[in-house]
Amino acid sequence: MIQYPQSSIHTPHSQQHIIHPPQTQEMLKPIRRHDLDWLRVILFALLIWFHYSAFSLGQIEGSVWDLPLFFIIGVMHQWRLAALFVISGMGTAFALKRRSAKTYLKERAIRLGIPLLFGVYVLFLGFTKPIEATIQLFTIFPGMDGMPYGHLWFIYNLLIYSVILSPIFLMVKNNPEGILMRVVRKFLNLPLGLGILFIPPLILAVNGILFKPWRLGEVGMWWEFSRYMLYFLFGYLLISAKDDYFTVLNRIRIPLTAMVPILAITWYILNESSEIPRVMEGGWVQRGYPAFSAISVIASIVQSFHAWYWCMLIFSWASKLLNHPSSSLAYLNEAVYPTYIVHMHLTFLPIAIFGLIGLNYYVGMIIGTIIVMCGVMICFEIVRRTRFARPLFGIRGGQEEVNTVWPFNKITNLELRIGLSIGMHFVALGMVIGLLIFLIVSGFIAEL
Repeated sequence: MIQYPQSSIHTPHSQQHIIHPPQTQEMLKPIRRHDLDWLRVILFALLIWFHYSAFSLGQIEGSVWDLPLFFIIGVMHQWRLAALFVISGMGTAFALKRRSAKTYLKERAIRLGIPLLFGVYVLFLGFTKPIEATIQLFTIFPGMDGMPYGHLWFIYNLLIYSVILSPIFLMVKNNPEGILMRVVRKFLNLPLGLGILFIPPLILAVNGILFKPWRLGEVGMWWEFSRYMLYFLFGYLLISAKDDYFTVLNRIRIPLTAMVPILAITWYILNESSEIPRVMEGGWVQRGYPAFSAISVIASIVQSFHAWYWCMLIFSWASKLLNHPSSSLAYLNEAVYPTYIVHMHLTFLPIAIFGLIGLNYYVGMIIGTIIVMCGVMICFEIVRRTRFARPLFGIRGGQEEVNTVWPFNKITNLELRIGLSIGMHFVALGMVIGLLIFLIVSGFIAEL
């Protein structure tokens, strides 16, 4: 769960010198932010639908009735990943609060690095060409066709961001009332929420104006690398401001609800009608257009405000509606990481099969999304019962945690438990082989 200690909540300057009575043990208990956990679960569930829908667009026949789908996919792509990086930055703030710098970086290396390496060398067949995969792994911005980690670029970037930004994170951790956080709180407390509504998107717009003209943004590379790093940093700083942040979220909820649809329509019209093709994606200098022009500057500004306002909109409503516990939340939260890792291997095969048989796009999208959802949860249920597979798929804990899961929690005989553990490891191995077969077969069908 995402949480922070209640005793460390920032107090207004007018109250900082008041002597409070000794805090009870109850007051020192951490406050859980269930809304952020729910958002993480919801956004990764949307990820499965989004990837299935987007990667199967080639099967759509194309008509005016498809416009809502194009609008939803296009608009969602602008803020979905941005919001996940903000949540990751917030989670980093909570994690670092209870850890030393050495422990934090060690845990990042294990939690992000091990699944990344497993993905590169096993799930994406890097073992067939280990030298090439290693060179590509350490190549800066290898391009979409050259990256050996596929959709795991998200955790690849997170690992790099965690290292690059650790000095700033440690500065905030060691001096929470220092100049940086005083500036953040000052911006958050500007009238009408103007600080949070204008400063982050303007910084993001500058990033787009300066870096977007030169190269196409490819899954977190080139100008998108710095863009998502800013979202990650903003998430860390906002949650570190604690009450100041949640107070301003409540203040801007209704204005954002009115402004975001207008921004979404503006973004879509500008994206579709711009004289610079693919102006929202960048790289137009390589296509013969000038680096800087009125339309490119306007597009970067609209894009930045659009994405940021979407993020703040969903965070503001989540803080109001989703900040409550649930018996299923811990389970779903644990399932997020492993299901993210395996979902693309399960996505390509139904897309290829349905395309081959000529199934209607929307029927295939519904059936295929359900198949993938069920498939990733089956994989999660296998992995969480397998001690040595857990770290490969980003699940914390070892045999002690496995023993709390059915049927291990019903077995008292040690020999039976060991036998079941061995059997589950063979099942996990079969699952991995099955994922590789799915990937290979889908590629073969797609070429038919």
